[in-house]
Amino acid sequence: MDIAVIGSGMAGLATARILKDAGHNITVFESLPGRGMDSHTVEFDGGIIDAPLRVMNPYLWKNTLSLATYLGIKTFPVRTYMACSWLFEDKTETWLTTSRAPIGNFPIINNRKGLQQYGVRLVKGMLQLKTAIHRFFKSKNQNITLTEFINKNDIEEVFWHGAVMPVLYTICTCNPKTIGEWPAKPLLVFLSQLTSGVELLRLQGGTPAFVGKLIEGITIHSGAAVTKVELKDDKVLVENQAGTQQLFDRVIVATPTNKIEDFLNPEQFAEDLQLLKQFRFEEGDLVIHTDATVMPPRRKDWAVLSYMMDRHFTRQQFTVWMNAIEPTLVGKNPVFQTWRPVTPIDPKKVISTVKLTRAVVNSQTVELSQELQRRQKASDRKVYFCGSWSCDGLPILESAVTSAMQIAKNLGAPIPFVGLKPKPEVAPELGY
Repeated sequence: MDIAVIGSGMAGLATARILKDAGHNITVFESLPGRGMDSHTVEFDGGIIDAPLRVMNPYLWKNTLSLATYLGIKTFPVRTYMACSWLFEDKTETWLTTSRAPIGNFPIINNRKGLQQYGVRLVKGMLQLKTAIHRFFKSKNQNITLTEFINKNDIEEVFWHGAVMPVLYTICTCNPKTIGEWPAKPLLVFLSQLTSGVELLRLQGGTPAFVGKLIEGITIHSGAAVTKVELKDDKVLVENQAGTQQLFDRVIVATPTNKIEDFLNPEQFAEDLQLLKQFRFEEGDLVIHTDATVMPPRRKDWAVLSYMMDRHFTRQQFTVWMNAIEPTLVGKNPVFQTWRPVTPIDPKKVISTVKLTRAVVNSQTVELSQELQRRQKASDRKVYFCGSWSCDGLPILESAVTSAMQIAKNLGAPIPFVGLKPKPEVAPELGY
């Protein structure tokens, strides 16, 4: 079949690759100039900055890493140490830094102050969380939110809000209140795997290498937004701002649902629009910069992930130290990514600011996703919808690939990468 894919984020490109390799003719439409998934990648000081940075747990990013392995993308292990600091006081105080145990690769506290002041509370919180998770997965009612899970369990505040929530904040990239409304189950699965000691992986060549393989041999019309999608007899017409018009047998819409009213025929797709408009999204700024004030005051406390928060846990930000995790930036001037900064960043040191859109996940969107998947199983369907927003899983990149796999299944396309496991190469020298 001739198939159009609208949107070249992870969901769109994964769908395009699967269907292309199943023998279909694929055309991708992208409003941005280039490829959506790596459109925010920046070249800086001779190195590559992925925006956002992607570091993957092989258990939680199973489908994404299997797809990369299928495409011949190699991986290498990385260690994401963390540092937590108190903000908005006379001086910034780093109260916790972590490393990994030499045997088992488990996270451990490695600073004396953290051990003396918070060691007992953090260990207690870890044990409380493990017990609570174990009890949750043995219970009959697992359809609760994360906030409901916390309210049911007594977990040390400094451990939960100071160490656990910042990590969830990093993965979900949405505000803490939204994370509280998230179904507890996928988040607790994530937390269980987080402390398993498994090494995290990065893709060699970063996102651009992945995108290059995904789009290989596929026609892409970029730099012009799609303006029309409408049914024409047994075909679907797609038109973009550049005046490109083409009829397709099937169309896959792989964009956030808050964009679809711009091009979907409102009469032909009235029922779909009514459902899709109920999905919610959040936006936030990811600032790429060279301002080291977002890091702990002492250089020896710097870590890949730097979390800063007030003592009441009402304001927080997290920063990725890129040189510690990107081989092409090792030995270069320090460069950072800060998500939704609450402390001022010197405008002269800003390289770029990226606005990221993230789907909100809650009990309502889970029901909406289930209804959408039910509708898309209809044999006479010609227009499908996919994206990370259409799955309730975690993390976002994995949800996007999973949604692509669902579309492929609906169209009867084989998924050639299921079960493939990455074989990490020797880790490059990184600037820990």
